[in-house]
Amino acid sequence: MNNFKNLLIAILTGLLALSLFTQPAQSAGKSKEAKAMEYLVCLESKLGNAMYFDLMFSEAIKTCTKYRP
Repeated sequence: MNNFKNLLIAILTGLLALSLFTQPAQSAGKSKEAKAMEYLVCLESKLGNAMYFDLMFSEAIKTCTKYRP
């Protein structure tokens, strides 16, 4: 019984250490894929089904520059 408890404690400690050290740092930025997806969503939300696509496109690009990858 004592060996079983020690084994269980060792496994749980290992899982805790693994979960602590595999998370990204708080200062880590977004990946390029995430930024590209945010940019695409922003453009699509600004454009929608615009009738004057050329005029709206330049305005949408100006608005969504903060999401540009």
